[in-house]
Amino acid sequence: MPLIIIVFILLLALWLLLTSGDLGSLLVGLPFIMLALWSYRLQRHAPYPLTFSFLGALRFAVFFLRESLRGGLDIALRVWQPRVSLSVAFYEYRLIFPQGPIRSFFMYCISLLPGTLSVCVSENGKLRLHVLDDRGAVAEDLARLEQRVCDLFALPCYKGAL
Repeated sequence: MPLIIIVFILLLALWLLLTSGDLGSLLVGLPFIMLALWSYRLQRHAPYPLTFSFLGALRFAVFFLRESLRGGLDIALRVWQPRVSLSVAFYEYRLIFPQGPIRSFFMYCISLLPGTLSVCVSENGKLRLHVLDDRGAVAEDLARLEQRVCDLFALPCYKGAL
């Protein structure tokens, strides 16, 4: 089955899940699904083949949910403290993904995790991100996310592999 069909089915299932199966909402949802597919096709000209691992997707989902929960609890605990303990900073991270859809996916995931936000990529391939606390293991957290993204797309994951 072509990957574009799989992506369409996944987006359609996600839309129906988000709208509690309301078929009438497809009037709004289908144009956005088609727009997402069009965007996806534009980014398909990646410098490497896009593959997908089902087990990698499961591991990624577990990782992402766990990290979202951990980050959300961390932020909630900081808010409830009498003195908010933050060390807001910009942080640079060397990307292993070349320009393309997987790099974009990685950056979107960073921005979806609590306490981090992708800002930009410099010309030398370093990602600049905003973090609420740079005293933790930011590089290690990003490396674990990178590993999960590699696992999701069935890619070898080490610096210089791609």
